[in-house]
Amino acid sequence: MKAEPIFVAPAAAQRRATGSWPALLFTVIVAAAAAWAFSPRPMPPFAPTFVHPDGFLANGLAQQGKRVIAVGEQGEILLADDLQGPWRQASVEPQRGSTLTQVRFVGPGVAIAVGHDGWVLRSTDGGETWKEAFFIKTKPQADDAPAGPGGLIAPPPGASTSAEPPDSTAAEPPPDASTSAEPPDSSSASAWNPEPPSTDDSGTADDAAQPLLPDPLLGIAGPFDGHLFAIGGFGLMLRSDDDGKTWHHVVSDTIGDHHLNAMLRAADGSLLIAGERGLLARSTDSGQSWTVLPQVYDGSFFGALALPSKTLLVFGMRGHVFRSTDKGQTWQASTVPGNASLFGGTVTRKGQVVLVGAGSTVMVSDDDGQTFRAEHSGAAHDYAAVLPVTTDRWLVAGDAGLQLVSAGETDGDAP
Repeated sequence: MKAEPIFVAPAAAQRRATGSWPALLFTVIVAAAAAWAFSPRPMPPFAPTFVHPDGFLANGLAQQGKRVIAVGEQGEILLADDLQGPWRQASVEPQRGSTLTQVRFVGPGVAIAVGHDGWVLRSTDGGETWKEAFFIKTKPQADDAPAGPGGLIAPPPGASTSAEPPDSTAAEPPPDASTSAEPPDSSSASAWNPEPPSTDDSGTADDAAQPLLPDPLLGIAGPFDGHLFAIGGFGLMLRSDDDGKTWHHVVSDTIGDHHLNAMLRAADGSLLIAGERGLLARSTDSGQSWTVLPQVYDGSFFGALALPSKTLLVFGMRGHVFRSTDKGQTWQASTVPGNASLFGGTVTRKGQVVLVGAGSTVMVSDDDGQTFRAEHSGAAHDYAAVLPVTTDRWLVAGDAGLQLVSAGETDGDAP
């Protein structure tokens, strides 16, 4: 039987063709949408990311113009363009995670921050970004470069260094450690020099290359005639002669293993260090040698201030404050309203002295540090640093982060 061809009516074919157009149109729309979704285009503008400044342990504050910098735990650095915020996070490279203890502006837009493990950071853009200048490793790793960034000691330029440091727990380096290597990056070099430091009659060895333990740095001072100093635990002292780009270890047998907490320069150019166990030491040769002054108090001093009147002020444990009007030769006790330990202080443009410390203490002096009155206390927080906002309102840094406190209050608010 012969098959008959199937006949499709023109109307039916037209209906079938018309019914496929919605599917085709949907396919085209989906393809176009996918192409648009994955096509390159500029990022939209985002609002600045701000942080809550009351969420971390803050140890140090610095201000230059409107720029304010705060440093604290885990290597965090916050900055703002107003004492009352808002605050944002700075960029730190590399981020070691070591606690930062102090920060200081040392030039226009140039700031130095120091902290645990001998960590020194430097910023040249007002605190927006930070680069490492010095760091003491707790223990070298096998795959570490022998003299790469972040090593044990930043030696002076041209100094030979050992490529293989001994174990950090050893009292002396091995006698056969003689391999040397030149640090490729002088801005953040580290290595090991087994040679013992040489000292002069003053008991000071400058740029002495010796094994360093990862002790904390607790203070920054300068610039004094082109020199910057970073001081800290167990007599650790570093000096920079190039605006903080490189740092050299300085050893003083006179100071010994005292914790060094603060350094200032008196009106006559002499330097004063205040530290642990009542240490007061004076240098008249830009820090090359030190003379320990007669003890006026056997407790620790945590801070020191040079007042506009040329008076020197030191303060510390149990609320003890002493002042000197003869460049540190003699000291007199100031009258204070309590015995809370004092950790930080500042001098306002009008010469008012503000000290802060344990128990949310804020005390103020209007008579060149002779007497102090309590302006804020009673809360359970400890304040480590302070900057004035007004005559009766302050920005404080402490274990509750950054706070704005006012006279007569018992607690503060987050800025």
